[in-house]
Amino acid sequence: MKSLIIDSDPADCKLLQEILEGLGECRTFNSGNAAITAVKEALEAGAPFELITLEVVLSDMDGTEALFEIRDMEEEWGIGEEETAVIMMVTAIAERDAITTAFSAGCDDYVVKPFDNKGIIKRFRKSRLRDRFLSAKGTDTEIENPIDLVIDRFNKGKIDIPPLPGLSIQLNEMAKKGLDFKEISMLLKQDMAITSKIISMSNASYYGAAIKTKTVEQAISRLGLVVTKQYVESLCNRAFFVTISKKYTKATEELWKHSLHCAVTSEVVAKFLKLDLKEDVFTMGLMHDIGKMVLLQISAELESKGKFGGKVDQSELFESIDAHHNTFGARVLRKWDFVEAYVQIALYHDELGKQRPISKDLQVVHFANLFVKEMVDEHPDSTGIKAEDAESAQLLGMTPDMLDKIREEVDRQMSVYG
Repeated sequence: MKSLIIDSDPADCKLLQEILEGLGECRTFNSGNAAITAVKEALEAGAPFELITLEVVLSDMDGTEALFEIRDMEEEWGIGEEETAVIMMVTAIAERDAITTAFSAGCDDYVVKPFDNKGIIKRFRKSRLRDRFLSAKGTDTEIENPIDLVIDRFNKGKIDIPPLPGLSIQLNEMAKKGLDFKEISMLLKQDMAITSKIISMSNASYYGAAIKTKTVEQAISRLGLVVTKQYVESLCNRAFFVTISKKYTKATEELWKHSLHCAVTSEVVAKFLKLDLKEDVFTMGLMHDIGKMVLLQISAELESKGKFGGKVDQSELFESIDAHHNTFGARVLRKWDFVEAYVQIALYHDELGKQRPISKDLQVVHFANLFVKEMVDEHPDSTGIKAEDAESAQLLGMTPDMLDKIREEVDRQMSVYG
């Protein structure tokens, strides 16, 4: 691995160098301009840096300014998102504004001084380059928590991602060609449990119809093809939000509640703003956290088989799931052959600044995710950013009056799900 350290503190620089030199070529600089030149030369030589640690306060420039320049150079050279350097900002400043600015400029993580060998390795092992640090000399003392083991086993082909439900696969194939009334009705009749649930949903008071529907054709006619597809997607994916372990039942139910609310909120926002989106934003909202659920499922299964060799620290487990769910969710969706737009939602739904330009559907799901955390989960985002103040809300042109109307409509639509 080729790494670059940009740090004006000799002690910190030495500590980082001792870790990274064991993984390959490692260069160090104490000024931003010299480091930027080194990055440019590496790009020109076709051997770019894979990992860069960048101090926020440098002698000749602000570290965030150097970050901007590095990301701009990568873009000019056509470096794909997954191939860009992992950049970690290093600073003694733990202020929210500095953190927010660094992430919006394109950093991957943020390390606050003072740090030690164990702490910095832990941060490295949560990056896109984590596999290098799981097996590197001096970093392989033990796998820190179950998610490290899950991902390590998955990378080695020892764990398979659960398959997407067959009905959902068929429905998505139909959607690619164009939804057809007759084909959907015939498909749903193959699953009586889904059929009966769709009929029941079509009779919900939300639709205000005096005459009860009795057949799947009548239900589809009342709901419409798009809404029928969305309901079927939610019913199919509900099966993923179960766990074989009773100890994780509450967490699983909370995750399902959040995902379903996010799907409904995304749909409501898109309709309220009259957005013409190419993909189904309801399904995007439903699947945005799929990485969390699959990681929890696999962890629960391995724990039940005694693969972790002891009691699992739940707080550490959930913290690690949260750290890895974006990239793992993207891998799940790619395996299920979802188009790239859905993959981008999994990757960036809570890190809006990492996608440029920011797609309209990502703006919607990012806002919906914060909105649901605040209004439904009653657990505000860890960054402290309110939905109404988020960049996505500003880009969408949200106002306080709109938020009240959106919440009211979301509550009405959620009544259909019981």
